[in-house]
Amino acid sequence: MDKINLGQCILAPMAGITGYPFRKIALKCGADFSFTEMISAAGFLHNDRGTLELLETGSGIDKTGIQLFGSTGDILAQAAKKAADKGFKVIDVNMGCPVKKVVKTGAGSAILKDIKGFSLIVESVRSALKDSVFTIKIRSGFDENSVNFLEVGRIAELSGVDAVFFHPRTRSLMFGGAADHSLTKKLKEEIAIPVYASGDIFTVDDAVTIKDYTGVDGIMFARGAIGKPWVFGDYLNANRTNLDINQKIDIIAELMEEISLFYGRERGHNLIRPHLYNFLKGFKGSKGLRCMVNNAKTEKEILEILNILRTTNNEYTRLD
Repeated sequence: MDKINLGQCILAPMAGITGYPFRKIALKCGADFSFTEMISAAGFLHNDRGTLELLETGSGIDKTGIQLFGSTGDILAQAAKKAADKGFKVIDVNMGCPVKKVVKTGAGSAILKDIKGFSLIVESVRSALKDSVFTIKIRSGFDENSVNFLEVGRIAELSGVDAVFFHPRTRSLMFGGAADHSLTKKLKEEIAIPVYASGDIFTVDDAVTIKDYTGVDGIMFARGAIGKPWVFGDYLNANRTNLDINQKIDIIAELMEEISLFYGRERGHNLIRPHLYNFLKGFKGSKGLRCMVNNAKTEKEILEILNILRTTNNEYTRLD
């Protein structure tokens, strides 16, 4: 994959999470690459107003890919070509999303039910792209009776897909059970193109263990990066970034400000909550702190909550 180097650790696309502000902070904290939230190919082609907001990259377009979803090769190919024309060097097609409203349209993980349809989509998108990197995100199959990731991987490689992001759960599992990275190892051994591991990677230790076990080319952090964007730097530096609690609070405060500036104060106030909830999980008394976040009405009140953690010798000692 000599067109562009995706690096070793990537921020996954997540609805409501990986808008421009969080991608900006994640890249600043060490992520090698990031992706937009999942974008409807049809909406993109029709210049949907909400879709345009998701495309913002600032100065980071060289480290930002676009992730598209759709159910037909022609629409996805047109959208991929348009994305490339707009400067995106990496175009990803989501074939793993398990959400019902996506699946019922024939998109996301529904594509995995139809190998012929999958083949037509990857061939169509690849033919529409020239110098752009074309990647796909997949699950192990649609359900336990149709675990076909190896066949999908082989077809992807033969069709000119440049890399695969692999979440080793079936669609029917949603996010239940455990991601089976023995399947990731099998996929990496089966195909020559780069494979990136995704699923149940919440800590640096998770990432290192999975990387060493599977031999994958890199790690895609999703839920493990929410509220903890420094996880990328920690991973790349073997957990030796040595950020103290005050520095981490500063990063969360900066993220809150970036979100508010981009989306507006009222909307931003809600969008920062998932990050705060995740950040606070590792502290004694986190339940009380999270309740305080729920009740906070302004950014000032949230900053006051964060400042509790800055005080010395308090009850909110981090557990991990």
